[in-house]
Amino acid sequence: MSKSVKLFVLGAVALAGAFLSTSCAFPLPLGGIYTNITTPVTVGSGDLKYNRCGTASCYSILGWVAGGDASLNKAALNGNLDKISWANMKVVNYLGIYGSYTVEAYGFGSKFGPDESLRPAKVE
Repeated sequence: MSKSVKLFVLGAVALAGAFLSTSCAFPLPLGGIYTNITTPVTVGSGDLKYNRCGTASCYSILGWVAGGDASLNKAALNGNLDKISWANMKVVNYLGIYGSYTVEAYGFGSKFGPDESLRPAKVE
């Protein structure tokens, strides 16, 4: 085999090894090419009733640049929540190039939001 073929094979093996080892011990199920999942967050009373929902997001680009505030506190503030019943986390990732992470907090609030309305309570 020529030297350039050997270097190509070695590079391909190194790249495959790096690609396959990137999601080891990560708390979320990640797809190597595309991820679009919603997972629960352990918080709140677990009551399935709510009259408000607040969201907060952050992003990541190539793992080099990241920004935003996806905390439960920010989601509660954005939804004018006084009490959190439960929360979900949505993850969307494209090839590890761009990732979006959104926390959705569901609960109760007595203050009016920016649109001066309250969502009707959802009962399951």
